[in-house]
Amino acid sequence: MVYSKKKKILVIDDSETNLLLLKAVLEDEGYEVELMNDSRKAVDYINRHDPDLVLLDLLMPGMDGFEFMGQLKDTGVQARFPVIVVTAYDSPDNMQKAKALGAADVINKPIDIPSFITKVESIVN
Repeated sequence: MVYSKKKKILVIDDSETNLLLLKAVLEDEGYEVELMNDSRKAVDYINRHDPDLVLLDLLMPGMDGFEFMGQLKDTGVQARFPVIVVTAYDSPDNMQKAKALGAADVINKPIDIPSFITKVESIVN
């Protein structure tokens, strides 16, 4: 029997409610989930760990999601894993900007859980 390592997903959002919701949904699907509420701390985390996927909110204090993706792109770190933006800030301009910064997908809040799981699975598996 072949055992596969659980896929590790880093969720970055300043909302405790969103973090806990995504953690519960993803853990129910068998993923290992790490939560961060500060994108600056998340940069340090990513430099020490290799997540299989990052779920990123755009509107956060300090460093917003766009700045976070720009920093990862500038340092070449983002090439190691996909980023899915999960946001309520869903204008066409923001979607285009997120994709230009390397987002694999953009999911609008509130999330549709079955659709969300399908997108996550298609990207990490």
